[in-house]
Amino acid sequence: MNVAGPRSRDCLGRLAHVDSGNEGISYLDAKEALVAGVPCLILRIGFVGELGYELHFPSPYGEYLWDALLEYGADLGIRPFGLEPQRILRLEKMHILVGQDTDSESNVLEAGMPWIAKLDKDDFVGKWALEHVQERGFREQLVGFEMTDGVVPAEGGQIVLGGRPAGRVTSARLSPHLGRAIGWPGCARSSRAKAPRSRSGSTAGSRARVCGSSRSSTLKGSGSGRDEFAFLSPTGHAARTSSRLASRRRWHVCWPDDGSP
Repeated sequence: MNVAGPRSRDCLGRLAHVDSGNEGISYLDAKEALVAGVPCLILRIGFVGELGYELHFPSPYGEYLWDALLEYGADLGIRPFGLEPQRILRLEKMHILVGQDTDSESNVLEAGMPWIAKLDKDDFVGKWALEHVQERGFREQLVGFEMTDGVVPAEGGQIVLGGRPAGRVTSARLSPHLGRAIGWPGCARSSRAKAPRSRSGSTAGSRARVCGSSRSSTLKGSGSGRDEFAFLSPTGHAARTSSRLASRRRWHVCWPDDGSP
């Protein structure tokens, strides 16, 4: 269960038998404690770009703990949210979903997370491989993008540059807050498309084919130059994806900053 939002600490503090402040549970920390009498593993992590906690506990207590959080957080404006809003919010904060935005060929440098690896250490598993990536240069890189016309590229779709595959869309969603589609593509490096150096940068003109038609689009990301793009579905046909609610059984509660729904 994910308890997230600017008032999540206040609610959790009413139910948890542990200090829920920064000193009690610091960022990325883990604590075992009772929450409303239920033994939980509390993780100070989250995907929504706000203060948040994950509560892990035996599943038979799910409905009871859910009801307890809604009851004790009622005066704080608590309200439920699903997995789909969490996926949109994690893209807005540029949070990578391991296993979807990365695969067995990925490394932290090309995934835009060099801060994870401390290359000044004497040794660690994978250090030689990362040093090799630094020496040879990037072959592809994960970068953020925005579609200014509202088109949501299909996840898994190929990015075609000059008639040749240049990468793939790993994640894409329509952000109601930004009013446009956002996501992650993994972009291959070629003589025409150099690997981007950062997660934000220049704007590249593009043309995206959607549902068999062709329409003008603007891909705003970290690319350099101006080239023609087509977003193709995994089957090779132009397609448009729609956001679907995931069927995974998880519970989420949060608070909006301004008290609005």
